[in-house]
Amino acid sequence: MFGQIHCGALSIEPSDPVSVNFQFSSFEEYVNGITVYGVTRIKVRVDDKAVPDPDCRWFLQMEVNNNPGSGTAAADWETLGTYGSSAANPPEIDILEVRISNACATSPVDGSFTSFFTNHGDVQDIIANLLPRTNAGACAVNVNGPGSYLTNYNEYTFQVDIRIRPNLDFTPGVYQLNLKFHLEEQS
Repeated sequence: MFGQIHCGALSIEPSDPVSVNFQFSSFEEYVNGITVYGVTRIKVRVDDKAVPDPDCRWFLQMEVNNNPGSGTAAADWETLGTYGSSAANPPEIDILEVRISNACATSPVDGSFTSFFTNHGDVQDIIANLLPRTNAGACAVNVNGPGSYLTNYNEYTFQVDIRIRPNLDFTPGVYQLNLKFHLEEQS
């Protein structure tokens, strides 16, 4: 946690890393993809200061990382190993589809599988920065005031589902991609 200006504290709880392995073993899986529901739950907690500050607002983003320092092209998954000798390229990042949802549809991107990312470092807003404050309790879009998954679970808890549709045009192998979630106070 960093020192806050308008809010007392912000946290994603728990913030343990999650690892998901996709194993494609049929043509149907390559073409239709594999979906993993409930990969993780992002539980947000935003505490106001002892003397409440009307400017306590926050935003939540997810970012894709493919380790370009290893020589990975910006649009590709990081290749950890390949099987066979095909000259096809590794899969591109855009085969990853993510669905963010909660019971209140708090995020404008709620409920639909979408391919948000095409390059390393691409960011998708879950709750966007620079929005006016929307307080918890009404189950409204863009709730970004003080609150917690403990007191307003449906507004401050986001389920993350992932689907990958690789199709049949790349070399089979082991590939890696990381998603990071970032919670920060609006200043």
